[in-house]
Amino acid sequence: MLTQQQIRLWVPPATQIFQRYMPPIAAPYPKVYIASRRTHTVLREKLISQTGNLHTSPPEDSIMEYIHGNTGNAILIRQDLLPDENDEHFCWMYWHELGHFYAISSEITNLHRYNDPSLVDDSSILDMSPERVKQEGYWFWQEFIAQAISNHVSYKHRSTERDYHPEQIDWCPEMWGGIVERLMDLLDATFWHYPTTIDEYSLAHYFALLLKDDFAMLYCKAAVEGKLRVFGDRNGREIYPAEKIEPTCISDMVDVFQPPLWRMKALLDEKLSTDLFWSIDEGFLLELGKCVGALMIAKLKLLAELEC
Repeated sequence: MLTQQQIRLWVPPATQIFQRYMPPIAAPYPKVYIASRRTHTVLREKLISQTGNLHTSPPEDSIMEYIHGNTGNAILIRQDLLPDENDEHFCWMYWHELGHFYAISSEITNLHRYNDPSLVDDSSILDMSPERVKQEGYWFWQEFIAQAISNHVSYKHRSTERDYHPEQIDWCPEMWGGIVERLMDLLDATFWHYPTTIDEYSLAHYFALLLKDDFAMLYCKAAVEGKLRVFGDRNGREIYPAEKIEPTCISDMVDVFQPPLWRMKALLDEKLSTDLFWSIDEGFLLELGKCVGALMIAKLKLLAELEC
């Protein structure tokens, strides 16, 4: 198991890399706390109180957590849950939490208020108020943007290394098959992890992978350019150029799910093309929330049809 001393040694250089590739921000970076299995509950309760965080229930088996409230913020790391001694893996997870901090601290107006669990009401999906629709959009956005920022920093950092040569990728099936499996797994979890609703966490990570992971973006570009190859039926494992492949996997979903997914992709593509891609307004949240709501409605209708 990693020692707390080792984790503390990793934090400063990981923070410096993040600051190198993200513009300066006026807010001070959050202090990092490290807990063991034994000390986690007490330390988290203390940080919840100090920061005024409204989410008092701890996320299940969370390795790292950005704790934010009206009176402060912090990053809490579970020493006993870190999966390995790979500092690169640590950076990816840590940059995700810094992504939460950066996006929230960059909000011109307090959009984080939509994360307040007290806003949730008992209205049905069909008649949710605009405020609840924005909240659905924010729940998706806050996880998407944290992972998108982490992927952005990771790509910027990795692309400076001497052995980074994406132009040399051989787009054989072994090379691109894994990314398709990851995209499909996240889409499947989006729609079928919960029995009657969708999993916005999986949906957020699907779009962050598709639109901001450097290898996934290279895969999509290769698909558009016709560079992907597939195994042919003749001579065993002989490889042939692929016919046109739709790389997002959206076209593999049930028909009723596809329009909201394509709409979300268009919204996020446009946002990520801007310099301040982490900055949004309430109008953008409303549009995202409409897409999330449309996916929920589509699933309920699909379930109703299957029961008939």
